[in-house]
Amino acid sequence: MSESRQLAAIMFSDIVGYTHMMQADEKKTVMVIKHYNATLEKLVNQYKGRVLNYYGDGTLCIFPSATDAIYCSLEVQKELKNEPLVPLRIGLHIGEVFFEDSKALGDGVNVASRVQSLGQENTILISGEIHDKIKNNDSISTISLGYFDLKNVGNPMEIFALTNDGLFIPQRKNIVGKLKKKNTTKRNIFVGSLLIVLILAVLFTLKNSAPESIDKSIAVLPFVDMSPDKDQEYLGDGIAEEIITTLSGLKDLKVIGRTSSFQFKGEKLDLREIGEKLNVGTILEGSIQKSGNKIRITAQLIRAKDHSHLWSQKFDREMVDIFRIQDEIATAITELLKISLSLSENQQLIKSQTSPETYTLYLKGLYAYRENKFEQSIDYNTQAISIDSTYALPYAYIALAKTWIINHNKDYKNTLAFKDAEGFAQYAIRLSPQLAEGYSAIALLAWTIERNFIKAKTNFEKSIQQDPNSSLLKNRYAYFLTWMGDFDKAKELASDAINSDPVDYNGYLVLSMANQYTGDLIKAKEYITEGIRLFPDNKQFRNLMIYNEFLQGHYVEVIQECNLILNTNEELNETLLAQLCIAFYKTNKMKESNSILKYLQKFPNEKNDSNYYSAVIYASRNQYDSCILWLQKSIEKPENSFKLFKIDPAFDSLKGAPAYGKLYQQYGFDKY
Repeated sequence: MSESRQLAAIMFSDIVGYTHMMQADEKKTVMVIKHYNATLEKLVNQYKGRVLNYYGDGTLCIFPSATDAIYCSLEVQKELKNEPLVPLRIGLHIGEVFFEDSKALGDGVNVASRVQSLGQENTILISGEIHDKIKNNDSISTISLGYFDLKNVGNPMEIFALTNDGLFIPQRKNIVGKLKKKNTTKRNIFVGSLLIVLILAVLFTLKNSAPESIDKSIAVLPFVDMSPDKDQEYLGDGIAEEIITTLSGLKDLKVIGRTSSFQFKGEKLDLREIGEKLNVGTILEGSIQKSGNKIRITAQLIRAKDHSHLWSQKFDREMVDIFRIQDEIATAITELLKISLSLSENQQLIKSQTSPETYTLYLKGLYAYRENKFEQSIDYNTQAISIDSTYALPYAYIALAKTWIINHNKDYKNTLAFKDAEGFAQYAIRLSPQLAEGYSAIALLAWTIERNFIKAKTNFEKSIQQDPNSSLLKNRYAYFLTWMGDFDKAKELASDAINSDPVDYNGYLVLSMANQYTGDLIKAKEYITEGIRLFPDNKQFRNLMIYNEFLQGHYVEVIQECNLILNTNEELNETLLAQLCIAFYKTNKMKESNSILKYLQKFPNEKNDSNYYSAVIYASRNQYDSCILWLQKSIEKPENSFKLFKIDPAFDSLKGAPAYGKLYQQYGFDKY
């Protein structure tokens, strides 16, 4: 009989639910076992380890170091997520292994098997001894599950779960395994006494120290598409966006908007860095995988400052359960962050349900809408309501898509298109009176097409009431208020929007414009400069900076900036052409100024706003009859830029004139 001893990092692993799997599908289980064995043989050897024993569905391996054992375990779990998927649990411990002939025995082996028994599918649990060896390794993250009395192990042991990306973290209350029975009188007396001591200690601590405050703020990242064909991105984005929408309605929770949360899509950034960038305490991340009617969703709520896991869950369900999954995720977040909910907020956490086919089509439509593919979005949502005519969301997004098509095409006189879009919005609200996007669609139609500004304001207010934390809705309303001249409220909404969605450019644009129109050009420049820093490719901020120079009378600088743009072969839009024309006029370069004016007046077509900016030029020359003539052409066309008429400083000298008042009434500004 040959004997030897060796100190090693021990890895015990086994397949969860193996017996049931074999009974259900023997052929598939054989494929799973082959995948499992081949993966172990490859990776254990790669990390300098040895596969010692196979125990049916389980395996004992040893490694020369804790780090090698950990890295191998992570790679094994990662590899076994590929088809055929292997539901594996792994336990790790450092101890002495006793070899007798071909068998590995000893206390270390016994402990490793006990640690592994506490695990669940896709977990890696480790003993305190292993944790001591790797706790300073930044690439390995862990969380303590507490102390456990393991069967045939002398003293209680602290067990840790690895929390690296992709792993499941079990909750203590759900853990079962090879534990000691707790039925002796002596032990009950001891535990009871210990509990009394602990309770007194806790009460003393609570009395003498303030508890750590819970940061009630969250960013929801897009759920990663884990499907083999990578064709479920719409589903991962849609689930994340739906959770954002649900949580945004809770007044006691700061929820980062979609634009800011989704900027990290596809990037491998540390969650601490994301938390700092977005100024949030917690981050929800997850993944999705759909096959036929089966869906797997994993979700993890993580404290940003220390990367610790507050909650995690894996859902293996039918597609029909997707609404319940979203409800459970949202509810778990509110409970963990201790959000006090009103009755209406409790009801809001329960999502409206429909068939999986309808919901899938709606999410595809939502994905297309976010990509500005409005016709495609309408097509998907039309298919959705053909299956379920009572599901409100597709109607709202059809209305929004049709609204943007009208605006992008500048088809403002198309009354049939307007009525069609409004009909979908009204029907969405009839089906779901709490649907914020339905009211927002009506507000956009009333503002940009119907020019019923009171109706627009009323419905913008309703949309904000239904979704008070939505940065998207706040920015929409803020644009409207800016052009209506309600600058203070516009600034307030835009500032709130930036707070919850710091990388959405719209809030910065509103604050830049609102300060320009109120004459605070220094403040305006601050926001424009910040906009250029954050969004260097967005030319709107560059154009606003030129306008800032223009408003200060820096005409030479305006000419220089416009020439720089022309030197890059980029054409100037009507706004910049008008500013350049006036700058030439103010610097006594009449030939160049008149040349631009003639070009603008030859330039008009159905899509541009050359009439309005011709009027701006005539106003700067104090040629008021010509100014009014071109304004009349602009309003009759109609041109989108006429919405500026109420606040445009170009026409300040005209205010009070009868012709100005007539145009003001004709557009409907007097009814606001």
